Amino acid sequence: MSANRQNEISALGKAAAHVPDLIVYGDFSQEVPFIESFDGVLLFVDISGFTALTEKFSTDTKMDRGADELTQTLNHYVGDIVEEVLVFGGDVLKFAGDALLALWKVERCHISDIITLAVKCSFSIQQEYGVRDTEVGLELRVKIGLSAGHISKVILGDNKYRYFLVIGRAVDEVRLAQNLAKASEVILSPNCWELCDRNLIEVDRIPDERAVKVSVSSSQNTVLRNASILAPNEELEKNLRKFVMRNILRKIDDNQPLEYLSELRPVTIVFVNLQFDDSANTHHLCKAIQDAYTMIIRVIHPLSGKINKLFMFDKGCTLLCIFGLPGDKQADESANALDSAHEIHAFCSRALMKVKIVSIGVTSGPVFCGVVGHRVRHEYTVIGRKVNLAARMMMYYPGIVTCDAITCAKSKLPLHFFEELPLIEMKGVLNPGTVYHFLGVSEKAMIYKAYLTRERSEYYPLLGRKKETDIFENLLMDFKVIRKSHIIMYEGPMGYGKSQLMAEMAYLGQWAGQKVVAMELAKINMCQNFFTIRTFMAMFLGIDTCKTYDARQYILLAKIHDIINEEYLCLLNNLFHVKFPTSEKVCQMNKDARNEEMERILVKILENAVEKEILILVIDEAQFIDSASWDFLDNLLKKVPIFIVMSSSPIKSKGRLPCQTAAKILNSPDTTYIHLRELTPSVIIQKACQDLGVVTIARELETFLIQRSHGNPFYCEELLRNLHLNNVLQFHLVEEDEEKEDEWDSLFSKLLIVNWSHGIAFCIRNPQLDNMNPSEQMVVKCASIIGATFTTDLLHYILPEWSKMKMYQTLAALVDSNIFQCFIERKDLKANSIPFLSKCGTLTSFSLSDIGIAVSNRLNQEERVMGCKIMTFCTPLLQEAAYELWLKNQKKALHLKCASYLEKHAHRCKCCGGGDFISFHRFAVEGMLENIHTWEAKGEQVIENELNQTVLMLVSETLKKLEPSKREGTSLSRMDEIIFLTGMSKKNDKNVACCECEEIVESVIVPLSQHCTALGNYTRAFYYLLECASGYVHLSNNYMHKLLCYYISYVLQVSYNMGQINLAKKLLKKALSLLNRSFPITIVGAFFMSMVETSRHLSHQKKQTFWQISSGKQKKLAVLHLQGNCLSLLWQLFSLDLARSSKKFSRLAALMKVNCAEESHDDSQIISSYMEFSLCCQLLGYQHDWMKYELMAIRRSSFLRVVGEGLLIITKLASSLAYMKLCLGNLPLAIQLGSEHETVKFQLCSSLPKLTRDISSIFHYFFCRFQDAVQVLSWLEELSIQHNNIIGQACFISSCLNVMLYAGFSFRSFDHCLEFVLANETNCILMSQNNIMLGLYSSLAIWFARIQEWSNFVQPFEQARRLMRRTSASLYANHGFCKFVECEVLLLRKYIEEKPDKARDLRNKVLKNFDLVMAQCSTSPIFYARVYHLKAYVQLMLDHDENSQNFLENAFQNSELYGNFLEQSWLEISKQGRREGKLQFSLPTPSWLSHREGCGP
Repeated sequence: MSANRQNEISALGKAAAHVPDLIVYGDFSQEVPFIESFDGVLLFVDISGFTALTEKFSTDTKMDRGADELTQTLNHYVGDIVEEVLVFGGDVLKFAGDALLALWKVERCHISDIITLAVKCSFSIQQEYGVRDTEVGLELRVKIGLSAGHISKVILGDNKYRYFLVIGRAVDEVRLAQNLAKASEVILSPNCWELCDRNLIEVDRIPDERAVKVSVSSSQNTVLRNASILAPNEELEKNLRKFVMRNILRKIDDNQPLEYLSELRPVTIVFVNLQFDDSANTHHLCKAIQDAYTMIIRVIHPLSGKINKLFMFDKGCTLLCIFGLPGDKQADESANALDSAHEIHAFCSRALMKVKIVSIGVTSGPVFCGVVGHRVRHEYTVIGRKVNLAARMMMYYPGIVTCDAITCAKSKLPLHFFEELPLIEMKGVLNPGTVYHFLGVSEKAMIYKAYLTRERSEYYPLLGRKKETDIFENLLMDFKVIRKSHIIMYEGPMGYGKSQLMAEMAYLGQWAGQKVVAMELAKINMCQNFFTIRTFMAMFLGIDTCKTYDARQYILLAKIHDIINEEYLCLLNNLFHVKFPTSEKVCQMNKDARNEEMERILVKILENAVEKEILILVIDEAQFIDSASWDFLDNLLKKVPIFIVMSSSPIKSKGRLPCQTAAKILNSPDTTYIHLRELTPSVIIQKACQDLGVVTIARELETFLIQRSHGNPFYCEELLRNLHLNNVLQFHLVEEDEEKEDEWDSLFSKLLIVNWSHGIAFCIRNPQLDNMNPSEQMVVKCASIIGATFTTDLLHYILPEWSKMKMYQTLAALVDSNIFQCFIERKDLKANSIPFLSKCGTLTSFSLSDIGIAVSNRLNQEERVMGCKIMTFCTPLLQEAAYELWLKNQKKALHLKCASYLEKHAHRCKCCGGGDFISFHRFAVEGMLENIHTWEAKGEQVIENELNQTVLMLVSETLKKLEPSKREGTSLSRMDEIIFLTGMSKKNDKNVACCECEEIVESVIVPLSQHCTALGNYTRAFYYLLECASGYVHLSNNYMHKLLCYYISYVLQVSYNMGQINLAKKLLKKALSLLNRSFPITIVGAFFMSMVETSRHLSHQKKQTFWQISSGKQKKLAVLHLQGNCLSLLWQLFSLDLARSSKKFSRLAALMKVNCAEESHDDSQIISSYMEFSLCCQLLGYQHDWMKYELMAIRRSSFLRVVGEGLLIITKLASSLAYMKLCLGNLPLAIQLGSEHETVKFQLCSSLPKLTRDISSIFHYFFCRFQDAVQVLSWLEELSIQHNNIIGQACFISSCLNVMLYAGFSFRSFDHCLEFVLANETNCILMSQNNIMLGLYSSLAIWFARIQEWSNFVQPFEQARRLMRRTSASLYANHGFCKFVECEVLLLRKYIEEKPDKARDLRNKVLKNFDLVMAQCSTSPIFYARVYHLKAYVQLMLDHDENSQNFLENAFQNSELYGNFLEQSWLEISKQGRREGKLQFSLPTPSWLSHREGCGP
């Protein structure tokens, strides 16, 4: 249906969409309750597979967002079925999660025709929608039951609310008929079969049943629902609105679109089931249900509960009640739901006629709340795992009130109100958790049960509250001197650590030797008269733990017999549940006199106690003190010197206080008010380490917690808990980073550290949002899509059919409520915050004159809002909470709408000529960007994931280069602010005085990149990220323009990872041109430029003795450094190119890098460039230059100081030298250099280059040091997975295959390695790594050849053969080439044995490849021994014994020369086996089979 057509529906039509025609066209003149009887045909549709689908979504989808996908799947399916029913003239009466009930109301004489029509409708549904596949691999199928006959409609309710249900034999039979149906079947009830036209319906009998199964074709009808186009009728609309929930009516009245009624939110579900006696007739049922309704409404409405559904099947009536719907959110809704459930159960069990069993199930958790059905007929409902669980608990635990563990915990009621029930297997419920029987709140059970729930622990000290504890200790010292009652009130929002603070106060008081009584109250205690004082006195006297009244009496007599007369002891009977004899004097007292005397006794007991010791009373959650206890405290504070410490949630006005006495006490000069602050970032980090039990956490996790917790310790705990539950946190041991440089022995002590990876979204609900009116909620939710800062124009664009005046009025109200503020009027919140400490209370009331001032201020506020173009959230947490309320598809639709709007304005301002901020930017990436208007969200792909990670790395690295103090800001959403702050100090005002580019960058381009990221269009997001960087370059002509070069140099890496090698080169050359450094395009240009650069290099060599860093040249040095970065990446790109001319370009770029470094006069840059040039020459096969520049780098490094950057350069030099010495075969030196690099690396705590660890594993197993190899492999695996480095993971898998093939043990099973290769062989990053992939494919082929699985051998062998000529002269390439030749040798052996006619051609190829590999390995002579060994094996197969012996001796000589002990051990085996006419250059076949299971060494 189109949006325009939906907008045509009138207000009456919108209300009628929630109500069936049975009500729309019914009689509203009768008093409720009333019954109306008629004949009709009922159709009951049940969706088979819904329960399994619910469980699947709940278990497979993290962060409880399964209800989102579940509802989308179900709603589309149900909507199609509803439309089919409406087309056939049916009336949809009820929706019940995965089922719906439809009615054809008919005169008795036409009932057979209508049954035929209903049968046709049923088969049409089965044919069109009988089977629906879902994206999680489960099928939805339809079961249908039909019945016909006499039906009664019962209308219940009152003048405000109305509900209806249908009862009768036909209703019972339709459910029974559906139960008999299997998937894709239609069943007629016995009565329906009797009343139908049997000539038109073919049936199959069901054994032992009167019901029948139908088999008949159907035809279509075109009946529409007329109720959706009803003409305006005020009286009818008024009556229909009584059948729709008030929460929904408010949104309908606000003209919110239908889809905006749906959201994910945490609620508490209460299912009530009434089972009636068989003797109950229709009138009995009507009266009982009306009485139950009246009582339930009376109980739940004051607590913001709502009845959502009322339906009846199998002589049982079920009511679905919900706490926590939009506008009804309460902090204690779980406790309210349990109290209501217990009261409902007691009333219905006792007072209702003909009720046999009352069963109630209560659950809490996130569910989908929204409309289910069709556009013209739907109902507001809740769907999710928690709804299903509550319904099952209601049925499987009959006769009691049950609840789940989450409801029990959230209610904060004492555990003795609950009884754990035995676990019963419930249909469709996996892992329901603990199920409790709620026993109800008993005042007797509550006596003395108010201990602190948070205990102090020396292993979990209080953090960040030093000021608060100092105030307590100082005031306590003053109290000891003056002995005058005093109260300290700690006030703070939920989660600020008040309970832990109270536990700390109790400990400090006891540690100082004072008598401390500490208690924690709950909301229910407010309703219990004198509870606080009674519990305080019981704990003070020590009778709180006594189980019998005799024990309590004994203790009381021992402690107070000298204080009060025995004749007054009986006054304590009701207070402490004891049985002292009632004296005659007390009998003569009236009630007031008894209470006065009892209070006098309590005061006297305390007076006597404080003469001996200091008494401290600690009360957590003091807002729940009952009124009688406040009155007693007022009297007590005047007569007895007592020190009281309380904690409370914020009290906004006097109306929140239970009584005037409380306001009087808290406003007293003897009360010290302390407003708890949020924790500082440093304390949040300490708390995170404390909660996790670690020494330190990763920088990214620190930033995440600081930004998302907003200083609230509870939010910090919840964030960590959800990260841990969703397997985001990784715990591991690392080497300790000591500040002292020379204490090398301390580097191996172990520390536990936590790393965090991106990709999680978490929301903590804010009750403030739920208590807004619908208009305010809609504005806040739409603004949350735009971001923490938003423009009013864009907000108006995405609001559904709002006028600007309505938007401004709503914004003004939200500004008054401190939800929004104008962006240009932002002030420091700390300057306007409430003072930390005050001696008087803050509980003052407002005068009536303030109302007039408020109205005037409101009008002025609206004018200011109209002039404010950019607004922001006052609390970022509220923006996050509102954002999480949207469903996934709604988010995508709104982000797309925002992106479409912003893209029109994403260009330079007119004053600057328009166009892209980066010249020719769109043209450069033209083939990569999709049009935002046609782009559709796609599923997650490997390429997008890798690109997203690269973008995050890009931002992190760029921020490190911009400003060290901003390194925590790795989030994309903060990048614009950091860049803006960096450039503000150097901005030239005249550059922006007449242009609007700055506003465009901040309000258009930055949000646009964020919207594209939310849509999953990472390519386009990165495009606008670069535009943002260039925008700041445009605004300032200073050092900030270098940022663009950083971005272009990084974007080439992204382009390379996406397989866009040519684009990467083009971007690099563009970056060089911006830096005033040209690079040739043709081979001729490269030749002449090489001559120029060689001449420059020689000139630098002659002047090297005069190298000094000139002062005032920082800007030039920065340019040279950037040029060097670009050239470094450029030579690496050309070295991967297969064209012959690329070698010249690669060497030229590396030489230009050397010249840039030498021109900078920076020893670190020079040494680094020498090592890169040496590596380039090694890859290209220029051995002379390779050795020369390696030696130059070593000599140059001798002048470096071994501190700071010098130490880092030496570490990199050790890594490069280890690699080069390994290539040359100097294994001992390579091992020594690698070990030194590891040691220095841990000292620096720098990231380890991915190649070094894998090289270390190679030379460790070459040297037969298997345990060391295992250790290094473990490091490599950990690092590559931790940083999601696909190249590092490939290196790790390659090493695992190597140790399996040549060292004889399995670090990871072969199947694990094979699975990795198959899963990632199409990865665009790995596809560009020909050297690594050659080794991987060759290893797989060798494995299959050795175990004689030649069918599996073919594919990896062919893949390796294609890659063989696309490799360079690197270590990986040479090793891969050697393994490929080994594959050919094994294949040659097979041909000689099985296909001699093909052996000659293959022999020639093998001998030719031997020559090629020997030539290529000139840069990696470490592999010579292996090649000679293979040659000896081939010569032996060809019966050339003399040649075989010669090659074997050459292999021995090379292995001894280079210390290759592993190959030498194989050669020894071959030497011994040569007498038998065979050589052994690998492990024999049988021992390899065990490695499939991952056997150890």
